[in-house]
Amino acid sequence: MKEKKELENPKVTSDFKKRLESLWSDDRSYRKQLVLALTVLFSLCFTFLFFGPMEITAYAQASLVFNMKMALPVMAVFTVAVCAAVALVLSLLHGKIFNYILTALFSLLVCGYLQGNFLNGKQLGALTGDAIKWESRKGLMVRDLLVWLLVFLVPFVILYFSKKVWKKTLIYVSAALVVMQSVAFVTLFTSGTVNTAANKNNYLTTKEEGEYSTKHNTLVFLLDRLDYDHIEEIQTKDPSFFNKLDGFTSYNNAMSEHTRTKPAINYLFTNCDLMWKIPQEKYFETSWDYKGKNILKDVKAQGYTIDFYTEMGLIFGNGSTVKQYVSNLSSNENKLNRHKLVRNLCTLSAYRYVPTALKPFFWCYSDTINDNIYEGGSRYKIDETQYDSLKDFNVTGSTNFFKYYHFMGSHTPYTVNENGVRTGKTDVISQTKGNFNILFRAFAKMKKLGVYKNSTILILGDHGEPVNDYFPMQKANRIGFFYKPAGSEGTPLKTSHAPISFRNVPASLAKSAGIKDYHKYGKPIEEVGENDHVIRYFYKPVLANFNEKYLYVYRIDGDAGNFKNWKQIRVDYPNPKCTFWPA
Repeated sequence: MKEKKELENPKVTSDFKKRLESLWSDDRSYRKQLVLALTVLFSLCFTFLFFGPMEITAYAQASLVFNMKMALPVMAVFTVAVCAAVALVLSLLHGKIFNYILTALFSLLVCGYLQGNFLNGKQLGALTGDAIKWESRKGLMVRDLLVWLLVFLVPFVILYFSKKVWKKTLIYVSAALVVMQSVAFVTLFTSGTVNTAANKNNYLTTKEEGEYSTKHNTLVFLLDRLDYDHIEEIQTKDPSFFNKLDGFTSYNNAMSEHTRTKPAINYLFTNCDLMWKIPQEKYFETSWDYKGKNILKDVKAQGYTIDFYTEMGLIFGNGSTVKQYVSNLSSNENKLNRHKLVRNLCTLSAYRYVPTALKPFFWCYSDTINDNIYEGGSRYKIDETQYDSLKDFNVTGSTNFFKYYHFMGSHTPYTVNENGVRTGKTDVISQTKGNFNILFRAFAKMKKLGVYKNSTILILGDHGEPVNDYFPMQKANRIGFFYKPAGSEGTPLKTSHAPISFRNVPASLAKSAGIKDYHKYGKPIEEVGENDHVIRYFYKPVLANFNEKYLYVYRIDGDAGNFKNWKQIRVDYPNPKCTFWPA
């Protein structure tokens, strides 16, 4: 009974009400609260929803199908809308509740800014689709969380001791962050280093994807990251797997000159070696006419229709210099999917600004940022299962075809099973076999249509398994490479140890297309002998840190599969404006 009386004590009840009222009571006007809330929230939204996404887009736009200028108005409107809506709601609160929530938002701003600009370092990782070993970053996770905890509490401590100092801290720090980032934004937007005006209206479509000629076809199927180690592992487990490559020769001593898709696939056709000397867009403008040789121009002059099925920015840049040659290059304007653009850029921003412990929840593959970012149209997406879904191929006798197909191949993330069906998480060997099974089915359809025998076909990787961007080469790096010249059918798969590389591809393609002076492009694959002595070179970019970038150059004399034959001959310091560095 005594306890019940204490609970009903009017004095206790009155004290409790006073405490509740103190949380809400406030002598500040709505206008003053709104101004204070807007100051902090604008800085918060400007940092995470506008400047962060814009900076990421600017530096990554060489890999994106949209540019900074396209994203800017969408993110600006979204930023203002979110800021205004939250500020209006927050300013309706009063007293300590208003102070505590606003302080928490301010702490979040400061912590996120410190994380994105000082704590990530090179440990953030490139969004290449490769799984990150988060378990190896437990130390970073603990460090980040401790920093966040300490920094997060500081504004609350200031609030406890002095509301006046607290208010000035919120206003001045928030304003300072906006000013600093605004200056950086203007510099970024007007800088020649970042080509904000890059044309993203040109794109490659799926036009004629399944159309072939009854006369002659030159076909290149590039399986991303097709390392020869994958080929050997498949052959060890399933010796007869590649027997369906009728009329092909497998080259077990083939190599690419580069470690990444860019500039490898452009180099595959141009052999232009200026990529470490000039900015990326300038390189793409120059490469297709390098040293007076233009394979697209020469092939088209032979009566070929030319189609490239890949992402424009990987091989042509903005495409302005090749529009007259490539049949499936379109400049029809497509509308940006604003909802997806906002969602994807906010995900990237969160990945940058959240502590390491939360980054796995926001990690994504850069290709997913591009996927379906435009509404309508028929943009080609790097997806071998889409090619496999073409029920029927069409044939024509009115033209020859020169076609390049870019498949995911052995590239992460692994989502294709060995039957060539996208099923979810698989592994590199299953996905590699799946890509070949898709090709086997395509070749069977070509045979039925009578176009297989008279087709020249290359199946190859753009590079092998990637080597850590922060270290020189650690082991030999060969690519899977299969070649079938026109006219060969009904012969079993052969194996060759000829020392070939991407330097031999343009000449083979020119010869296949009937270009008489094909030797101006070099020596074709089929003219390289088993015992020829060929010196090959390999270029490995290394990021010491954001400002220190080196290019390791290797000389390969002999079997490329033996790392003893790889000799590092020099370390170059390329043009700092070059933009072919790993993302």
